[in-house]
Amino acid sequence: MISSKIPKKSFIEEQLPIKGINKLALKEGNYKKPIYRIHKWWARRLGSVVRSQIIGALLPSDASEEEFWNHFYSKNSIDITVLDPFMGGGTCLVEAKKMGAKTVGVDINPLACFITKKELEDCDYKKVEDELKILENKAGKKIRELYITEVNGKKYPIINVFWVYEAECPSCSNKVRSYSNYKIYYNDNEQYVFCKECEEVHKIDRNLEEFECEYCKTITNINKSPYNRGICTCNDCGERFRLKDYIAGRENLAMFALEYEKKGQRYFKKAEKRDLEIYEEVRDKFYKNKEKYRIPDSIIPTENREDMRPVTHGYNYYKELFNERQLLSLGMLYNSIMEIEDRSLREWFIAGFSDSLACNNLLCSYAYGYRKLTPLFSIHAYTVPARPVENNVWGASYGRGTFEKAMQKIIRSKKFCKELYESRYDKNDRLDKVYTGEEVASIVTNDAKDFYDNKSDSLILNRNSAKLDEVEDNSVDLILTDPPYYDNLHYSELADFYYQWIKHQINSNEGNPIQDSLYANQTEDNYHEDYERCLTDIFKEGYKKLKDEGIMIFSYHHNKKEAWAALGNAIKEAGFVITNVLPVRSEGVSGYHSSEGSIKWDSIIVSRKKKKEFNINVSNIKEELTKSLQYWIDYIKNQKLEMKECDKLSFYRSLAMMIYTKSNNETNLLSILNLFNE
Repeated sequence: MISSKIPKKSFIEEQLPIKGINKLALKEGNYKKPIYRIHKWWARRLGSVVRSQIIGALLPSDASEEEFWNHFYSKNSIDITVLDPFMGGGTCLVEAKKMGAKTVGVDINPLACFITKKELEDCDYKKVEDELKILENKAGKKIRELYITEVNGKKYPIINVFWVYEAECPSCSNKVRSYSNYKIYYNDNEQYVFCKECEEVHKIDRNLEEFECEYCKTITNINKSPYNRGICTCNDCGERFRLKDYIAGRENLAMFALEYEKKGQRYFKKAEKRDLEIYEEVRDKFYKNKEKYRIPDSIIPTENREDMRPVTHGYNYYKELFNERQLLSLGMLYNSIMEIEDRSLREWFIAGFSDSLACNNLLCSYAYGYRKLTPLFSIHAYTVPARPVENNVWGASYGRGTFEKAMQKIIRSKKFCKELYESRYDKNDRLDKVYTGEEVASIVTNDAKDFYDNKSDSLILNRNSAKLDEVEDNSVDLILTDPPYYDNLHYSELADFYYQWIKHQINSNEGNPIQDSLYANQTEDNYHEDYERCLTDIFKEGYKKLKDEGIMIFSYHHNKKEAWAALGNAIKEAGFVITNVLPVRSEGVSGYHSSEGSIKWDSIIVSRKKKKEFNINVSNIKEELTKSLQYWIDYIKNQKLEMKECDKLSFYRSLAMMIYTKSNNETNLLSILNLFNE
């Protein structure tokens, strides 16, 4: 059995089987385990990597790689307390709970607290399945009736509705639509395209670049269109203008095509007069009854906002990010959910409702080559597509991210929590599942007294981690976390999209603190100093809560040396010394965030309270850094790790930070980081 006490020197402070972990991480990065698909959260750490860190922290430094993997694929029962002061989507807590630890999670964002609570909690998924059937009769059938199209006098369920922005040319008042091309879908053999004049849909050979419309005889060049990269070109007068300067959000959207289901098959069609009439009927119904529904009325904050989208495109309120059919559907659905008397049961449906919002708004697009909707936040931003796609909110047989599928995803995730497995490659390099016998079925509280009285095994606090009076000093064995990455991602700006819908139903002490989140917002004065100061305060609080023999492990990456300087200064000032850093894959292979400058590897940073045995006085920093660098340059080469130059630079900077924390010299960390050439 693995130790329930942190060794004097841990396995992770010596090495980890990086190549094997990397192979698992590549797979999991593209297809996360069911529990981590319960609700969207950004930049989630990979469960296999976090599990590796826990095992590495508890094994002694002289353990073998075989022992490590034996524990990785076995049932573990550890009697330790794990703290995550930057809880986010809850991966560190879930992985610790799988192994039996008591967990304390803290986050200033209420949505993060709610998501993690639902990941950890036990669930009677049979009750959820039964309630879903009741909800379908109460709301689902009514919502499906809103998504009907007529073909030859017969009614069929809509899968997706295609919209486009229509702007008025500032010179000649001609209407210009933001078509970047005239494709809807393609595969290896065929493509579905539409006429630039009458918008009738045609199926043609995949290799054709133009076609003649069989209805109006217009010749359409599929890739020659009036819109490109935010700029419209008027077909009448040739005037060029920025689309966002001449639209007012959803008021400028026009429906042009639909995808529907007929006898189990999928078809595309032009949006005809009857489709527009049906939408107008639904629109009228919404406005006549809108006071009945819990529609968020919050303005989208603009003060010190890092990403001004979608406000720059005419969207000023969160409710404007949805069209009237979506608002009516979501309003009907949410009202029915709120009629569920059992609060615990109701929360599962609130979680599913919230998660489904990402696929049921006007910032979704369509992946031409995959025949599916692309949700909002597929990249970590409020993208505003030129051709938004409207989903069937409850869901037809096909469709991505519908409410029904969101609930099925929750059910799968909680079944997974009862039968946990880890992935393993066999001798033939095929991926297999190894069931460990562990489970996640926690009793979660936000009351520290209940936690310390052993009435619960998970404590979640919605607050700033710089002040954790409820958490007992010297009570934590392992701090396992993932700090905000300087200016990479403003979580609260993104989370606010979900939060505004469900804020009255989740426990929230702080509201959604967009202005108070730990983020180096460059629109503000002294953003670097503020980030470093806040990070220092949180690490100092962690130092107080951590046992003297405890260990702190977290992951980090960044392409700016200023981010590393802030982190290193905060660690050292808080009283920690870094005992090891290791490179570990943090993401899979995907089309998003995959440019040459996008970092795919994290530095795993291991630290202890600075005591005599770790107070290593590095007298010659440059010499020590050169030696450490050479070791890792050789290791990366010998292990054939596929690291881009940006990955290596980020990792090398973490080595410099480690040596800086070991040094008693009054050396400026930024000057050490400047030893690296960009």
